[in-house]
Amino acid sequence: MSWERELKVLNEAIRRLNAEYDAFLYGSSTRPPMDSRRHVEEMFRRLSAEPPEAASERYLYSALQNRYSTLCERWSRLQAEKESGRRPGVHGGFAAPVSGERTAEKPPPPNAPAAGSVREERGGGESVDRALFDRYIAARRGRGDDVAGLGFEAFRARLQQEAQKLKQRTGASEVEFEVTERDGRVKLVGRPRGERE
Repeated sequence: MSWERELKVLNEAIRRLNAEYDAFLYGSSTRPPMDSRRHVEEMFRRLSAEPPEAASERYLYSALQNRYSTLCERWSRLQAEKESGRRPGVHGGFAAPVSGERTAEKPPPPNAPAAGSVREERGGGESVDRALFDRYIAARRGRGDDVAGLGFEAFRARLQQEAQKLKQRTGASEVEFEVTERDGRVKLVGRPRGERE
């Protein structure tokens, strides 16, 4: 058995399975891909019967096992969200209460600005940017992305650059951003204030 070839086949099978789960979780497929998942698990069982001798192959095999384990946890969590009637992923409840927000009021939808955010934004808007940053980080983590290198100040500077570009392009005086998930990636989408897709 050629371990290099087997590991490539396994990596591709995991990639396809993840795409099938995304199709199921986000609506274009009605059934979870259990046959594909059984096939991948059978490949792991077969490969674990004869561990590779080369250290590089052992490392790659271990990395694939870890990646698959992480994806399985993600699929279970998102499927539970879907079964409970929530949209899995970004809108699965990432918005944390902003400090000072009254808890007796109904909480805002996940991507809505916090109450009084227009006034805060005119005064600098750091708490609004911080809430958006927190939702963005939570959404990236939810997809299994590494967010260790993402800092708030760099995020805020980039947000201000994008807002300026959008204002120049559209002529809008105010813009707002929201966290969305498209094509399997978490993105920030900006638009003139009050406009919705």
